[in-house]
Amino acid sequence: MKINILGTTKEYENSRQQIDDMFEYIEKSIWDSKLILSHLEIDGLEVYSDFSNYFVDNIRNINEVNVITRTEKEMYKENIVSTLDYTERAIPEIEILSNEFYQTPTGDTWNKMIQLIEGLNWIIASFSSIDSKSNLKDLVDDYEEWNIYAKDIYSLKELVLELDKVIKNNDLVAIGDILAYEVSPLFNQAKETLKKLI
Repeated sequence: MKINILGTTKEYENSRQQIDDMFEYIEKSIWDSKLILSHLEIDGLEVYSDFSNYFVDNIRNINEVNVITRTEKEMYKENIVSTLDYTERAIPEIEILSNEFYQTPTGDTWNKMIQLIEGLNWIIASFSSIDSKSNLKDLVDDYEEWNIYAKDIYSLKELVLELDKVIKNNDLVAIGDILAYEVSPLFNQAKETLKKLI
């Protein structure tokens, strides 16, 4: 298989024994370039996580791997765009989910709730990964808006904890209320801030 990274191509045998060497080569190349790994494009398929397992499961069939890198600033912008996209798609779903909790929630309702909580945790984690950077001022174009967004994220963290409590107590009306009157307005507010950050 061919590994294309930063204008260089290196070939490896399609065997599990080569996987560690290949990842070591990729990590060293990225480290030397001062860039960040965005994702791998494996035979045209974009893979964003769990690379090792993907290679172990598919090693015999892989022909070409493009290693996609970004600068920190590019990663920041992609992250903000992804968060905005998720937020815009989630707003109408949160309203539907809220209404389902006011009625009798089904197994599908609970599955959607799990997905929403995973999404909320992803937003919090992606914010934290950017906010913890020592060069944050170089990444963020509008530091004031970033601080407004930070307040939204801290409110979101509190809401996740509150949701966890009411879910454990099986308080269906409280779940619906939190979704309708706290999470939904917060998402609408965050959406506007994210647009300004872009």
